[in-house]
Amino acid sequence: MKKITLAVGGKQYTISLDEPYAEAMEKEIKETFVMGQDNDVKVLLQAYLAKQLAYFETVNEVKRLLDKLPD
Repeated sequence: MKKITLAVGGKQYTISLDEPYAEAMEKEIKETFVMGQDNDVKVLLQAYLAKQLAYFETVNEVKRLLDKLPD
């Protein structure tokens, strides 16, 4: 388990990341947030909305592929 600390809105949060996803999650968090500095809540909201959009697109793609399968 890997732990990273992220500051958002003047508060620090320590997050535990489980293997085998820890490396990928840490990379994405470091690409999204400025580590070692306070991040505005707006950055957190933007990251959340970007993930929601990606999820929505993935769900729609899965539905589209399922519709192509024969009954």
